[in-house]
Amino acid sequence: MKKNLKQSILLVSLLLFQTFVFGQALNLGVLSSFEGYTGAGNVSHAGAVWTGDVGTNAGTTTGTYTGNVYNGDAITAQSRFDLMRLYINLNELFVTYPGTHAAAFGGGETIPPGVYSIPSAGSIGGTLTLDGGGNPNAFFVIKFLGAMTVGVSSTVALINGAQSCNVFWIAEESISLAASTNIKGTLFAHLGAVGLGAGAILEGRMLTMSGAITTGVGSKVSAPSCASSIEIACGNECVSAPEVDVLGSVSNFVLFTGLGAVANTGISGVFGDVGSDNGIISGFTSQIHVGNEYAADAVAGQTKIDLDLGYLALMALPNTVTAHPATFGLGEIISPGVYSSAAAGSLVGTITLDGGGDSNAVFVFKFGGAFTVGAVAKVILTNGTKYCNVFWIGGAGVASGSVSIGASAIMKGTIISHGGSCLAGAGVFIEGRMLSTAGAVSTNTSIIYASSTCITSTLAVVLPIELLNFTAVVEDGSIHFNWATATEIENDYFTVERSADAINFTSIGAVKAAGNSTQILYYSTVDDTPLNGKSYYRLKQTDYDGETSISKTEAVEYNNMNDFYFEIYPNPNDGLNLNYRLKNNNNREVLAVFYNVLGKEIYSKVIVTSEDSEHGYPIDPSKKLKPGVYLIIATSGNEIYKKRLIVK
Repeated sequence: MKKNLKQSILLVSLLLFQTFVFGQALNLGVLSSFEGYTGAGNVSHAGAVWTGDVGTNAGTTTGTYTGNVYNGDAITAQSRFDLMRLYINLNELFVTYPGTHAAAFGGGETIPPGVYSIPSAGSIGGTLTLDGGGNPNAFFVIKFLGAMTVGVSSTVALINGAQSCNVFWIAEESISLAASTNIKGTLFAHLGAVGLGAGAILEGRMLTMSGAITTGVGSKVSAPSCASSIEIACGNECVSAPEVDVLGSVSNFVLFTGLGAVANTGISGVFGDVGSDNGIISGFTSQIHVGNEYAADAVAGQTKIDLDLGYLALMALPNTVTAHPATFGLGEIISPGVYSSAAAGSLVGTITLDGGGDSNAVFVFKFGGAFTVGAVAKVILTNGTKYCNVFWIGGAGVASGSVSIGASAIMKGTIISHGGSCLAGAGVFIEGRMLSTAGAVSTNTSIIYASSTCITSTLAVVLPIELLNFTAVVEDGSIHFNWATATEIENDYFTVERSADAINFTSIGAVKAAGNSTQILYYSTVDDTPLNGKSYYRLKQTDYDGETSISKTEAVEYNNMNDFYFEIYPNPNDGLNLNYRLKNNNNREVLAVFYNVLGKEIYSKVIVTSEDSEHGYPIDPSKKLKPGVYLIIATSGNEIYKKRLIVK
């Protein structure tokens, strides 16, 4: 009866409803009630004593358990998503000890709190003491790039405030505890079995994406008595710096190609849309994929155009560093800039991108050939650097340049192959995107996401929507709003509200909502008459019953005195009879620059606008444009207009 009630409540809740949450302490969601869970594998014991729930999404459970048993149902399906998000949240924590501790722990040692990263398999032998230093929120996350083994009669002790709910042992492969061990903390095997020997004692949980869970005779397992207090950053939308806010609709995708197949192998976690304008998409349906697939349809067609334009805009950025060797990494720390190499390039070891405290710090890496990322390479962002301001481009300025990411590499940023394949090896972890203008894109037991999602799934609380993002940006003289929802229930409409003081808000327009949905949906609207100066915007969601929820507030700076209007016509064009049209409120110079698909500047013109007037400026007949797609960037002061021109 208890299980049936619990499951029915979850089903009514449509599995997961996350509302405007932008940060939290680590949360296990539905998994909070579990002692053992596997996404694919059998769960069994031989005379062990368990407390807490037990589940498998694809497998069998044998034995008698104190808690509820779930097998291939709605709860175990949701648990897969919560477990993958938990994996992302834990892996986003700053690594305090990057490979500085030996792979073997124990032997009577005592270690301080922090995140320990071991680039190999590892073990515990003898006694290991975790010292919280008097801080009840102290946490210990120990990660092994391989299997984890615990020797016979080994012990993990907690002192000075350390708590088992803040201890996580993460192994990329299996976790095995020998007989008579006494361990504190959650055992999390990414892809591998979790096994406890006879007489073992665990105060924690046993979790795995794929693998069997077994406990031996006389073993005892119980969940921590506390809730984790590890602070994580989740749910915060990454807002790009103006000069690299060039992706348009591509920003909704984490995997996309303009021409070629998009494929996945193994158990991957993909959070965002997947698409190809001309190719087959395969391997994502049965995996942990939050998002939609678009193949050779109107959405994919527009995304291809936006990707081509985005590539051109990035190529148009002036190169600021040209003397750096084509090989990056090897422990170096670099400052913001547009790094350009005429040759193929590579990333080996660790590289730290230091934003110097600037949240708009931009890092663009252009390689005039293939770009190769070595196995276990790692990108670290620090001092304000955000993944949405980082770009890695293979084939920059040339016809083709493939991108290859080695096994277990950790990448940050948008990775673009121009005219070539973009391939990820096994176990690659990417905060960002993998894109190709024309080439195959593939993942293999990878994790890829464009923003870290908070875990808020519950078994009894029905929340209206799961809001993925809400952005407000100045574009072409207006304020453009975009937002996306992952799920909706009885959602009537959205209202965008504006304020001059961040206190008193008024509505500037409403957008009809979908009502009920479990698909990612995208919404947009525009403020065509923005206030001069700084304004504050927020999104209000209203249910059918009149209940409302409010998003975080977005601040936007708009200076009407400096705005200008820019247009090219006709469009499409024959490449000869092309006109500019500009209008603004004061005389000033506007620089219009044309770029081809390789990002090469082919034409530019300085135009002096006239006060309160509108004029056309014909193009020089000697500069007739060849058929194709062009990017035109018009700049005046800090104002930028980007236009796409099609020449037939």
